[in-house]
Amino acid sequence: MESTREKLLRATYRLMLEKGYDKVGVSDLQAQLNISRGLLYRYFKSKKDLVLEVCREFFYSRYFDPEIDYDKITLRQFLDFSAEVIQRIVHDGQEIEMLKYNTLYSSALRSDPDFISVAQKEFDKARLVIHNAIVRGEIKSLPENFVGATILAILGRTSYISAIHSNEYICKRIVEDVNTFYDLIKK
Repeated sequence: MESTREKLLRATYRLMLEKGYDKVGVSDLQAQLNISRGLLYRYFKSKKDLVLEVCREFFYSRYFDPEIDYDKITLRQFLDFSAEVIQRIVHDGQEIEMLKYNTLYSSALRSDPDFISVAQKEFDKARLVIHNAIVRGEIKSLPENFVGATILAILGRTSYISAIHSNEYICKRIVEDVNTFYDLIKK
């Protein structure tokens, strides 16, 4: 059974996906969960703290599992894990549109320097994987920032123009595109 804290996180995440990052207020959460403002603040000091925890739970900890040793995994393993994450995201109880998910994350990053700070710490794990992939000879000796930015641009895609608009197709293309990029840079 979900705890009140978990219900708050999940409801905030769902409302943010539905309405957009900037449009979710504390009163929306109160109405959605039928709780008092005081109960919300019992678990989180502020809306900002709640949203940051939503980002940690539904964005960072999904792509950056604390059980993974980022110093040891290969870039190929990291990308395979990312592909699995995409499948779990879109099938998390109910289907979630990947482009909305990525847009929400992008909005959160642009909204507050604290979110950027947390994201930087998480992305340091990906930078380590990329650095090690170059040092170990897994991929060509390319600028690490280029490799990281390209992977992030593919995984974090917020729009897609095609005749087929299904979420399944978009997720499939994201995974295919990141695999194609890997094939281009591997040794």
